[in-house]
Amino acid sequence: MIATADKVVHEIRRKQRADGPATVLGIGTANPETCMSQDDYPDYYFRVTNSEHLPHLKDKLKRILKGG
Repeated sequence: MIATADKVVHEIRRKQRADGPATVLGIGTANPETCMSQDDYPDYYFRVTNSEHLPHLKDKLKRILKGG
C-alpha cells in the first residue's frame, strides 16, 4: 500500500515538472512603487517616526548615509 502511494506521489510530481529544455515562467523586476533619495531619507524617517526633536541623531544618520 505504501509503495503504491509513493508511486502516485512520484507520478503527480513528474507531471508537474517541465519536460525538455528550461522553461521560463516569468520575467520581471522587484522594484518598489516609490523610490527615495538617500539625501531625503533622514528627513522622511524622522518626520514619520515623530523624532524631529532629536536633531543630533538626524545629523548622525545623514553622515552615515553619506559614508563619512
